[in-house]
Amino acid sequence: MDMADNLTTPSKSAIRWLPYLLLFLLYSGCFLFLASTLRTQYGFPLDDSYIHQTVARNFAHYDVLGFIPGKPSSGATSLLWACIQASNYKFLHLDPVKFNFVLSWIMLGVIGPMLFILSCRDGLPLLQSFVLAAAPALCGNFIWLGLIGMEHLLFIVLVLVSIYFWFDLGLHRNRSAVFAGLGAGLLAITRPEAMVFGPLLAISSWKVKRTFSEVISTLSVWAVFLVLLFGSNIYTSHSLMPATLKGRTWLYFHNSGGPHTLHSMTRFLGAWIQRLPRQFSTRYVQQMQSLHEVHGSFALYGFLLFGLAAIGVYALVSKRLTRVSFLLLWAMLHSCIYLLTFPTGGHGGRYQPLNLLLLFPCLFFGTLWLLQKLAKGLPRWTAAVTVGALILAGAASLRTWRTVTIDGIGHINRTHGQMGEWMLQNLPPDADVAAFDIGRISFIWGRGLLDLGGLVDPSYVPYLTSGRIPEYLEEHHVQYVVLPSKAADEFGFTHNPGLTMTKVSEFCSPYGPWIIGFRYTIHAMECQELYQLHFTGGTQPQALASK
Repeated sequence: MDMADNLTTPSKSAIRWLPYLLLFLLYSGCFLFLASTLRTQYGFPLDDSYIHQTVARNFAHYDVLGFIPGKPSSGATSLLWACIQASNYKFLHLDPVKFNFVLSWIMLGVIGPMLFILSCRDGLPLLQSFVLAAAPALCGNFIWLGLIGMEHLLFIVLVLVSIYFWFDLGLHRNRSAVFAGLGAGLLAITRPEAMVFGPLLAISSWKVKRTFSEVISTLSVWAVFLVLLFGSNIYTSHSLMPATLKGRTWLYFHNSGGPHTLHSMTRFLGAWIQRLPRQFSTRYVQQMQSLHEVHGSFALYGFLLFGLAAIGVYALVSKRLTRVSFLLLWAMLHSCIYLLTFPTGGHGGRYQPLNLLLLFPCLFFGTLWLLQKLAKGLPRWTAAVTVGALILAGAASLRTWRTVTIDGIGHINRTHGQMGEWMLQNLPPDADVAAFDIGRISFIWGRGLLDLGGLVDPSYVPYLTSGRIPEYLEEHHVQYVVLPSKAADEFGFTHNPGLTMTKVSEFCSPYGPWIIGFRYTIHAMECQELYQLHFTGGTQPQALASK
C-alpha cells in the first residue's frame, strides 16, 4: 500500500502543477513573440518610459528623488517603481531595457497562475478557470505593457495578490489580513489613484466575513504606505498629489472645457470604443470624433465588441464568483476614477491596465454565453468554437501589437533618441535646455532639463495655463528648446514679439509607421524640433557649436 502511494503521488503532483506550467509557457511564449521586436528596434515604445529611468538614475546616483540631478522634484508618479528601477542603477548596472524585460517576464509569469488560483477558489470549473487565466496572454495590447518599462504589470500583480490574501479565511486569517493590507499599501505607492483600494477592501468585509479587528489590521498597514505616499509628494512637489496632475490636466483637457465636462467624458469612452477594434488589426488609423459616429465598420466593430465584453462581465458575475467579481468591480471603479477625475486612457490604455487584463476573458465568456443561448444542448460544440475563436483573435492581436511595438520603438529612436544624441554632439555642455517630451532626451542628455509638459515643476503650471511659457523660459535663461511638431505655434512662441526662434535641428519619422503608433498608443508627435532662442532685452543664448 505504501509502495502504491509512493508511485502515484508524483504523477498526481505533476498533474496538479501542469496548469501552472502551461500558463507560464503560454505567457512566456506570447511575451517573447512580442519582445522579438527588440531585435529590430531596441528601446522602449514610449517617451514616458525614459522619465522613470531618468528619475531612477538620479535617485541612485545622488540619493535624491527627482527628475533634475540632485534636486527633489516630481516627474514619475510611481514611488515604488522608481525605487525598483533605482535598485538596478545602484546594484545591478544592467541595461534598463534588459532589466525591465526580465522583470516583466517574471510578473507575467505570476499573473496567469494568480488568475487561475482565484478562479479555481471561486469554484469555476477547471477548464474555464484555465481559459480565464490564459486569455490575457493572447491580448497583444496587454502583453505590450511588459515592454514599456513602466509600473502597470506590477499594479496588476499587487491587485491579484491583495485579493488572494483578502479572501483567504483559513487558519491564518489574521496574517492574511495583514498581507492584504501590505498589498494594498504597495499598490498605493505604485499608482496614486489606487489609494482607494484599501478602503474598498474594508467596505467588502461584510461580504467576505472579515472581523472588525482584521479590517483594522488591514487598514493600519495600508495607512503606513499612504503616509509614505503623501510624504514623498510633499517632498518632491510640495503638495499631497504629484505635480504631474495639474500640468497634464490642462494639456489634455483645455480644448474640451476641462476634465469634468460631458465632452471630455464621452471622448474618454469613445477612445476605449476605438481601442477595441485596434486589438486585432493595424488598419484602424482613422479617428472617431464622438460616440455618435456609429457609421462605418470601425465604430460598428467597436460597439459590437464592447457589447460582447459587457455580456462577458454579466456571464462571469452571474456565476457568483466572489474573487473574480471583486476584480471586475475594482476594474470598473478604477476606470470610473479616471472618468470622473482625469478622463484619458493614457498611452496605449496603460492608465487602466485592468481593462486590458480582463478584455479577452470577458470577450471569451460573452461569446460562450451567446453561443450557449443560441445552441442549447450542444455545450461541447459551443465551447470548442469559442476557444477556437479566442485562439484566432489572439493570433491577430499579437501580430497587430508586434507591428505597433516595432513602429513605436522606431519612432522614439528616430526622433527623441536622435535628437538627444545630436544635442550631445552639437550643443555646449553647459547649455540651458527645455523640452516638452522630456523622457528619452533627458536620459541621453544626462544633465538638467526644464520640463514644458507640467510634470516636474509646480511653479511652471501657471505659466503653462496662462500662455506665458516664453516668459518662464526667459526667467530661467533657457537657450534652446525642443518641441514636438506644430507645438511652437500652439504654445505661443511664434506670437511673442520679444522672442526670436531659429530652428537648428529636426528629426521626424515616416508618416506610415508614425500614424500607426500614434493612433494605437499616442506615443509622441511626428517630429522633434530644436530651436535656439533669442530674447529681446533678455539673456542672449550662446552661439550654436558648429557641427
